[in-house]
Amino acid sequence: MRIKQIAMDYNLKIISITKGNIEKYSKKYEIEKNDLKNNAYVINDEDIILGLYEDQEVKRAAFFHELGHTLVTESYEKMVNNDEMLIEFQAWIEGLKVAKKYKYEFSHKTFRYILKSINSYYKGALNVYNIKK
Repeated sequence: MRIKQIAMDYNLKIISITKGNIEKYSKKYEIEKNDLKNNAYVINDEDIILGLYEDQEVKRAAFFHELGHTLVTESYEKMVNNDEMLIEFQAWIEGLKVAKKYKYEFSHKTFRYILKSINSYYKGALNVYNIKK
C-alpha cells in the first residue's frame, strides 16, 4: 500500500517536496529550504511534509515517524513532562507500529538512521535536567 493511502487512512495529507515546489512550500510554511532536505514535518496534526530525500526508504521511515507524532497523546506528553527526546522516541515507536500494520519493513541502515535521529535530542534533553534544581 502506498503511503498516500496510509496517510488518508489517518486523515492526514502528504505534501511531497520537489525541486519544482520547494520554494512555494518553504515560503508557505516558513521553513528554510535547507531544512526541507532529508527532513519531514507534521503540521497541525493534519499535513505531513516530506522533504527532498536522497534515500527513499529513509523517506518512508520519516513519514511513519511524523504519522507517529499524531498518535502520541497529550497524556503521554504530560506524563514525560513534555520531554522532547521521549516524545520523539514515542513518535518513532508509534510510527513503526503503523508501518508494521501495513507490512513495511526497514533495513538495518534505516534503523541506524532512526537511532541517530533519536540520539540527536540526547544532549539537549540532558541539559534541560542539568539546569533544573
